[in-house]
Amino acid sequence: MRRFLFLLVPMILLSSMQAWAQFTVEDETKVKQEDVKFEDKMKNISVKADYYSAAKARLERQQIRKQRNTLTMTWYVQGVMNSYNEAWGGDNAIAVSGQFDFNHTYAKDKFNINTQAQFRYGYNRVKVDREDGSRKGVWFKNVDNFFVQVRPGRSINQKWSYTLTTRLSSQLTNSYQGRTKQEPEHLTSSFMAPGSLSISAGLTFNNTSKPKFPIVISMNPLSTDGKMVFNEKLRDLYKSRGATSLHGVDIDKHAYFSGGSSVNMSFNRAWGKTRWFSYNTNINSYCGWITNVMNHSKIKAYKRYEGELEAWKAAGSVEANKPQAVPRFVNLHPTVDWRNTISMRIAKYFTTTFYCQMLYDKAANQKVRIQSELKIGFSYTFKNK
Repeated sequence: MRRFLFLLVPMILLSSMQAWAQFTVEDETKVKQEDVKFEDKMKNISVKADYYSAAKARLERQQIRKQRNTLTMTWYVQGVMNSYNEAWGGDNAIAVSGQFDFNHTYAKDKFNINTQAQFRYGYNRVKVDREDGSRKGVWFKNVDNFFVQVRPGRSINQKWSYTLTTRLSSQLTNSYQGRTKQEPEHLTSSFMAPGSLSISAGLTFNNTSKPKFPIVISMNPLSTDGKMVFNEKLRDLYKSRGATSLHGVDIDKHAYFSGGSSVNMSFNRAWGKTRWFSYNTNINSYCGWITNVMNHSKIKAYKRYEGELEAWKAAGSVEANKPQAVPRFVNLHPTVDWRNTISMRIAKYFTTTFYCQMLYDKAANQKVRIQSELKIGFSYTFKNK
């Protein structure tokens, strides 16, 4: 019995106490500190998303337009006023004129198109003597002309290109015989009466990439030049005066076109960092040799008729001996239009401008016509580059 008590007492004591135990079961072949690897069974998911940005697209279009387009616009406004009191003497005078120059070039790959335009208009006011002995101040137009030229082309290399040039020129408002003759019966010319339209095909040499000598020369072996008169009142007025032609166009026609060759040259350069001094010259010359060759026999027949008519008048104008009339054909003479502009900027928006134009067109006038201006006034130039 004591033997069982000796065993039972230790067992009761052990059962009343807490006990902890840790067991580890390891494979004998496992390497210590082996990296634990996880297998990624998830599929790759693309998070890239394409989207359209209106602001970005607009900026890209603006950059492309700026690269392809070169635009220059210049406005000139000049005015002069002279005033005298009675003690000083003299005549009060006012002169106002304006000019607008436009030049735009579009270039994409080998294709390019250049558009030029110039508008000039001016009035002056001076006192004139009237038939009743009094003096009156009247306004009279002294400057009025414009031209628009479009020249598309395809480049051959950096300097040369094939071009097709179209040029239209005329005036904006009516012109009259003088300051004291500005009534409808004194009309001499008006809008598109006369007007000039030329179309030329050829080669153009462009050196504007060289700032020191920016010259453009267009040589057109095939060219046509047309004189147009689209004013019935002016036509009727000239008919009443007994005229047989109106600004080189037969009195019973509205237009006359001839064929020949033309040359155009322009040079536009500015000096100084602020471009304070600039010189711009433009020469247009046309010769209607193709028409002269095709109508050579008709031209000779008309010259012979003119000689016979003069001899008939000198012999007493006997009706029975009057020479038979032939259609009027005359030899076309070369025409030259040379325009020069020199500008000196004396302040940011004030410029001194000297303009001179020389025009020779025998169909309109037998002599060379020259006009020049020296002005000081406001100017503003806009450029996109």
